[in-house]
Amino acid sequence: MRILICGGGISGLSTALALRGDGHEIELIEKADGWRAEGAGLHLPGNAVASMERLGIAGQVAAISFAFPRIRYLDHRAARLFDLDLRDGSWPVFQATERAGFHEILRRALPDLKVIFGREISEISTSDKSAKNPAAVTFNDGDRSEYDLVVGADGINSSLRALLWGKELAPVSAGFSCWRWLTPLPPGQAEPHFMIGSGSVLLVMPVSADCAYVFASIADPDGTMVKQGADILQSAFSMYGGAVPKLLARLEQDAPILPGVLAQMLVDQWHQGPAVLVGDAAHGTLPTMAQGATMAMEDALVLAESLRAEPDLHLALSLYQERRKPRAQWVQHQSLKRMGLARLKSQPLVFLRNQLMRRMGPKVLASGWRPLIEKAF
Repeated sequence: MRILICGGGISGLSTALALRGDGHEIELIEKADGWRAEGAGLHLPGNAVASMERLGIAGQVAAISFAFPRIRYLDHRAARLFDLDLRDGSWPVFQATERAGFHEILRRALPDLKVIFGREISEISTSDKSAKNPAAVTFNDGDRSEYDLVVGADGINSSLRALLWGKELAPVSAGFSCWRWLTPLPPGQAEPHFMIGSGSVLLVMPVSADCAYVFASIADPDGTMVKQGADILQSAFSMYGGAVPKLLARLEQDAPILPGVLAQMLVDQWHQGPAVLVGDAAHGTLPTMAQGATMAMEDALVLAESLRAEPDLHLALSLYQERRKPRAQWVQHQSLKRMGLARLKSQPLVFLRNQLMRRMGPKVLASGWRPLIEKAF
């Protein structure tokens, strides 16, 4: 088949890698004028190991990643709430790395991939619902071509999804603004520190022996805080203890600070004619379970398997959606539930939440990851 992949991020490159070797003619387009690894750090929980092994990148990722023995949850003063111990032999490795390094591994695994930068689809015709006829595509530069399959891997704000189903199908805000950046690793920190306060969360996660990824999020229903820039972090997290005051003191040194608004993408149908969505374009989720990259890799592998198993393209795409949609939506639901703990602002409710986390935290945290690890995708 002649396949067009829209988007040069983790989802698009994973799809190209999963399809490599199947005899397809693959072309990837990226609207940016060069490679761009958006974001700062990347948490790869235990269930990421299986997909990375199948893509053939697990060893390379391990070589640049920071593997940690436990995950620690604290209140905003840096008082311990609970730990999830990962050293009992029942957990695959949990690791984190810089997003740019992970992206580079995927790129190097595809040395012969045809990539066109500065290009995106302006029009697409998929009137044939049976997917027996190719998609007619017009690009932003006026060029036209036909493809047997078009894959939308262009993120939660997918332009291909908008062309297929209309702009009204848009991400749903979770009511949180966030900021991401890299900073020198605080002394003595060998595991992620999730700090949860009143309407806010701050994560400090090692991504190497000397570097940490910081994620800061604030309940912001109107989305006004993110427009104020990184200066808002000084006041919003002024009550936080531990390493946070020093992190805030060096914000200018650690720039760029990447702002964003947390959102989910709910799509009922993932394919139309010879076009299909993968990754965040189909099921963008909140970061609380750190599943964005892993879900994208799993999508890529299942799409490739479905195309091999079913020669009828429409049936293959239906098989892909049938296999992936329940798992992806379960992750969305679990991620939204976890984010709900950060919404609490009243002191009695925050106190009660912290007491419950001390007692039930490890069990609740494990219950989110265990099914993803134990059940094959």
